Amino acid sequence: MAAKKCLRFKLETMYLANFRKPFSAITILSYSFPPYTTVRGLLANAMGLERDDYSLQDKLEISLKPLNKVERVQNMALMKKLKSPPDAKERKKLINKLQENNHNLDILDDKEKKLYEKLLILENTSAPFVKEFITPVSCMVYVMGDEKAINDLKLSLKTPKRPLYIGSSDDFVIISFDEEKDIFDVPESPNEISDEIDSIFRITPEIQPVDKKRIIGRVPYKFNVINKKKRDYSREDVIVASPSEPEQNQPNPKLKLNKAVECYKIGDEYITF
Repeated sequence: MAAKKCLRFKLETMYLANFRKPFSAITILSYSFPPYTTVRGLLANAMGLERDDYSLQDKLEISLKPLNKVERVQNMALMKKLKSPPDAKERKKLINKLQENNHNLDILDDKEKKLYEKLLILENTSAPFVKEFITPVSCMVYVMGDEKAINDLKLSLKTPKRPLYIGSSDDFVIISFDEEKDIFDVPESPNEISDEIDSIFRITPEIQPVDKKRIIGRVPYKFNVINKKKRDYSREDVIVASPSEPEQNQPNPKLKLNKAVECYKIGDEYITF
């Protein structure tokens, strides 16, 4: 079987962070680690890909394991909605028409006059909400793909095309590599079997963690294109379990499963993708 490569690196947030749970609204809750889609966004940003370029979903497989225990705090915030109104084009045409005619309202037809009246009404687009923050996160990230893709990714992470952030645009991260070994040879298919896993795991009805408290819940996994031109996508979620977040100065615990599963051995760790 043809060999693949796996890049392993450490990811740390510098300040408080929020990895939003998509179903949370008035209170914006956070996962304790960045989901698959969030990590892919970081990688795409490092490589300078366009905003709606999801090609990494088919090129690279991702997994991670938490390295520290996070604490949670909540804070009240004010959200300013910047989304354009549905009739934004008509409003722009109306403003241009008025500017070209020295703001003479007599040139407007009935429909344009009604739109002009809407422009005079101040729209309140702010709303208060509660946002949950977690203390700085540290986790090990594993990215698997062909040799060229992995080498290109490592170079991009070391010399990123854009500033590296995760979650919000001001949540900067620190990426560090193991000086001795950060790229591993892996087979085309999983070559190990274990019921104790070092990484997050996508659970199934048949395979569950022994400790049900380790089930994190539904997390975003990938995006599927419905209409790219209209930026219309559907989100695919998976249910994952995670090893316990290690206490300070304690070894990283493993995720104990009710059945052994196929996995990859990366260094001395058993990882599932």
